Amino acid sequence: MDAAQPYKWNFALDAFMSENYDFGDDSLNAIYQKAKANQWDVNTDLDWSSELSADNPLGMPDGTLLIYGSDVWNKLDAKGRAEVRHHSQGWTLSQVLHGEQAALICASKLAVAEESLSARLCAAGQIMDEARHIEAFGRLVNDKLPISYPMSQSLKSLLGDTITSSHLDITNLGMQVLVEGIALSLFQSIVAYTQDPFIRDLVTRIQRDEARHFAIGRITLCRVYKEMTDTERKEREEFVAEGAHTLHEHLCADDIWEPMGLSKKECGHLVRNSPVTSSMRRSIFRRLVPTIREMGLLSPRVQRVFEQLQVMDYAAMPLPA
Repeated sequence: MDAAQPYKWNFALDAFMSENYDFGDDSLNAIYQKAKANQWDVNTDLDWSSELSADNPLGMPDGTLLIYGSDVWNKLDAKGRAEVRHHSQGWTLSQVLHGEQAALICASKLAVAEESLSARLCAAGQIMDEARHIEAFGRLVNDKLPISYPMSQSLKSLLGDTITSSHLDITNLGMQVLVEGIALSLFQSIVAYTQDPFIRDLVTRIQRDEARHFAIGRITLCRVYKEMTDTERKEREEFVAEGAHTLHEHLCADDIWEPMGLSKKECGHLVRNSPVTSSMRRSIFRRLVPTIREMGLLSPRVQRVFEQLQVMDYAAMPLPA
């Protein structure tokens, strides 16, 4: 990874201290109780002695690679194809790891600034979850993958806006819904397709934690947005539209081609125009779109963006379990 100095994002917020210890929010309290019951230890609950495949560390089928089946892919020999797997998987897990660190920052912010005591307890539980995810993915990236990457410019832009927003609900929306929603779908794909039992075990555990975080954001924000004015809601709709487009571009993984000696322009064109790749990237939005609908943020502007990304059909579907 890039060894440059860490990013510094400034934000101001009010800290809330309750004198009324009323745990009356049944929905959030249930999630908090589940969080306590489902804690796990990275060191003792995972078998780190497992050896991953040298050619395919995540044990994923080649059909999940962005340039699979293209002329570029078909011309590669076995060594070249292994290199594509290394860079693709290393980039993916590196971006997930960066997202987990940002989630830790956002959860800390929510734990300080949420007015609801139940919401603050949920955020406090999430802080421990995110610390564990950083430990797990950090160990995986550092010790078991041959390639790692710095944060993509697209992800950096979205995380910066999410973390530094003066509106707490936008921090919640950007992290718990946009980023966590995309991450959850990605984790589900890894669990469904990986042939490596260690990877499946690790990602399944993290996926369960992330599902709770996503639920916290959905429950909290559905309530908040019912009470907002049209002007306030419009600002959130714009944030969703821009965030969805940014994440869609992020998933093109433009950073990985030149380090392999491949044409960034050619591979970027392939990724954006391949029906197979489009279907894979589309599926990552299957959780996000119905959630935005449920929150009442599916404005004409957001609908246009979802139509451009070819994911608007998910708006008619129920939220995945």
